Amino acid sequence: MLKMNCGLSRKIGQPDYGSRGAQVHLEVELSAELLKDPEKLRRQIRGCFGVVRRAVDAELGVAGPDDGEPARIPEEKPAARAPADPPSTEKQVRALHAFARRAGADLAAELRRLGVTDAAALSRRQASGLIDGLKERGGGR
Repeated sequence: MLKMNCGLSRKIGQPDYGSRGAQVHLEVELSAELLKDPEKLRRQIRGCFGVVRRAVDAELGVAGPDDGEPARIPEEKPAARAPADPPSTEKQVRALHAFARRAGADLAAELRRLGVTDAAALSRRQASGLIDGLKERGGGR
């Protein structure tokens, strides 16, 4: 028997420099016969990571595709903006454009996903979440 340990820990940014996270770690026993078929072993490993990734995404309430793309922050339409969530700032709008360029992301498509056509129409919370997602994708600081 082989023992395989698989784990994932993820944090997502929240407004006002907060974050929330989740982690899952699994230990499974596999047949030693898998050593004779490296591709089958790799499929078992990928499958385990897929299960762990989906569990973490579900715990955080985010949708993450299985192709390794970073998880996306759930959509929040501008019409649902709470009075306590003011409009995005000029600095946030500039940051959105800069991080989108660094990540090679289509900012217009990201904005459409959130139901707006202009970054200035986002709430501060939405802009902050999108900035964090773009930073993660682009390796930004």
